[in-house]
Amino acid sequence: MEILCFLAGTVFACTQSLYPLLFVLSALFFKAGWRIILWFLAAVLWIGIHQSLVADQGMPDTDIIAKADLIGTITSIPVARNGKIQFELTLSELNRQAVRATILLSCYTHCPSFASGQVWQMQAKLKRPQNAGNPGQFDYRRMLQARHIAWVANLKRGQAVLLKEPDTSLSLIGLRAKLADKLEQALPDKSVLGITQALTLGLTNDISNEQWTLFRHTGTTHLMVISGAHISLVAGLAYCLVYWLWLCSSRLCLYRPAVQAASIAGILTALIYALLAGFSVPAQRALLAFCLLLLRHFFSQRISAWQSWRYALLLVLILEPHAVLLSGFYLSFLAVAVLIACNQRIALDGWKKALTLQLACLIGLMPVTLYFFSYGAVAGFFANLFAIPLVGYVIVPLALLSLLISLIHPFTWLMLPLQFAVKTLLACLAWLDRLSLMNLDMTLANTGSMLALMAAIIILVLIPIRAILPFALVLFVTALYPAYDRNKPGDVRVRILDVGQGLAVVISSADHTILYDTGMKFYQGGDMAQMVIIPYLATQGINKLDKIIISHPDMDHRGGLASLDKRFPGTELIVDNPGFYHRGQSCHDYPPWNWDGVSFRFLPVRQAFRDKNNSSCVLQISNNAGTVLLPGDVEALAEQYLSSTWAQKLASDILVLPHHGSKTSSSREFIHQVAPRYAVIAAGFDNRYHFPHQQTLDTMTANHVTVFDTMSCGMVTFDLRAGEALREPDCYRNQGNISLSILTEK
Repeated sequence: MEILCFLAGTVFACTQSLYPLLFVLSALFFKAGWRIILWFLAAVLWIGIHQSLVADQGMPDTDIIAKADLIGTITSIPVARNGKIQFELTLSELNRQAVRATILLSCYTHCPSFASGQVWQMQAKLKRPQNAGNPGQFDYRRMLQARHIAWVANLKRGQAVLLKEPDTSLSLIGLRAKLADKLEQALPDKSVLGITQALTLGLTNDISNEQWTLFRHTGTTHLMVISGAHISLVAGLAYCLVYWLWLCSSRLCLYRPAVQAASIAGILTALIYALLAGFSVPAQRALLAFCLLLLRHFFSQRISAWQSWRYALLLVLILEPHAVLLSGFYLSFLAVAVLIACNQRIALDGWKKALTLQLACLIGLMPVTLYFFSYGAVAGFFANLFAIPLVGYVIVPLALLSLLISLIHPFTWLMLPLQFAVKTLLACLAWLDRLSLMNLDMTLANTGSMLALMAAIIILVLIPIRAILPFALVLFVTALYPAYDRNKPGDVRVRILDVGQGLAVVISSADHTILYDTGMKFYQGGDMAQMVIIPYLATQGINKLDKIIISHPDMDHRGGLASLDKRFPGTELIVDNPGFYHRGQSCHDYPPWNWDGVSFRFLPVRQAFRDKNNSSCVLQISNNAGTVLLPGDVEALAEQYLSSTWAQKLASDILVLPHHGSKTSSSREFIHQVAPRYAVIAAGFDNRYHFPHQQTLDTMTANHVTVFDTMSCGMVTFDLRAGEALREPDCYRNQGNISLSILTEK
């Protein structure tokens, strides 16, 4: 319990979540002893000490440095993917001032040839990373915090000079990079190369998105990272080999017992493998547990499996407390806990035990996978039955052997057994991908739901007491079917999502949902629908879109359409120009409609303009509480047309400012005609267009409009409740109802 409270203190200090405090209070209620509070406080103190040790030194107290002159050393293996190179750079100088900090640097076009250990002088744009402010999305800042990174940078084109080549003789990273290059020469097939590098060096650069999707659908992603199973297998082979060889010599046996020699060999092998893999959390856990189990051969006291698990947990928390910010930390330790518990409680052997253990892992880890990844691979039960032995006993040994062979000479024909094994694995997984229909494509919206589902599973499986089974069933149902905040008939909720430089608005009545614009698509392949919109809809329990409206074809408005088509096939599409999309209906000819007591209508722009912005779909939503106007990216000419054509019908209480607050939009006549009480600017932090323009802000001030923006607020939510007065919006970032005009005046 003391170690678990140390874990709770670490999680509390890193995340400021209240659940660790509830855990400690519950432990005190069950008379765990007051000393657990000391362990909790010790963890909080250790986090403070650790943070001071790894904190940046000499970095300025600002969020953006537009032109930063950097001198630093590359301290990670550069990752080249989708036209982008990314690596960690440890700074020694910033603008001719001595500093100490590690940043994540990205280069997009005409990049030099970067290598680990090189010292570079370069000019970059440096800024603190920002999360988009929406529920359900990936926490990018927390991921970087776990790596002790507080700054990101984009290299300016042609502004990099190599100062010093790396000295790889004593560099572990340099050795890993060299081994990766050797494997790349020996394995030209990218599908085989990516898996081989992942299983030998912990590098996943060359695993394609299609392969990751296949592993995700079949529940085999865990096999593509060097985990405890891989390290235990390799170390176990070394243990058995040395043990057998040692027994062949009576002199060696008289000098040292064979089990001690084999234990040392196993520990050294596990250490080397873990270091080659980058010493990730699963590797740390496996190495520490393996060492604890083998140390019994040197001491009289025996260490149980649970003791090894607990002490490994404590040592990982001491070595790297920020590991609690990573999902792999919880998955790694929970998987081992499930296996230990099942081994102790289930008296089966052979294939029956293997099936039971696989089923136990599937059920035991399901709450965590649904919470972190919004996906539960039920098909993984069948895929892992053959994938685990194939990877563990065939592919991993062959991959390590191929790594050794590549050091001597890239004899590619010697890699044929490995290539055959990997191709077999991929073919079998592709066939089993047909079973992905049984997978759970859902999310647990909050930590409470995950903990409730875990508690229900523990009670139903490990504590099957009839008196508390109804309580477990209640937990199970409430976790899987949470109560979402739904609108009443006549109400409408408008949520302007924070999608960076772009626009996405979710409009919900009692039984219908519309998405107006879909955010940006990036040239690396990702889009805001994947990153923000779909995860947000999942947290709200929205499994269907009734209409998708694309205001106009600019990429920051239609970028996520393809991803949304895959997630919500068959959704009605309304656009400004169906000819551009070769489908959909024109918003300029679309009739008004009413849903659940809420009125929707387009204000068509029927005049031909050269600029596609001026042909945007202009949507107006109204109920008894107020009116919302979404004008897309219309500019001054279209605004003049709308003002003269629709006149008083433009009047709206809430306006999403056209064209993200550009000076070419929001003309004084248009704003006067609309006469909004509140306006929202959907623009990205540090966007290259410098939106919103001061001229637009001055216009809002002159018309006494309270302005909110997604940069400072995150998602902006308006609840228009029928029969109630219109209220100020909610800002997701919890900064209070502070308008942009007040912020700019400060």
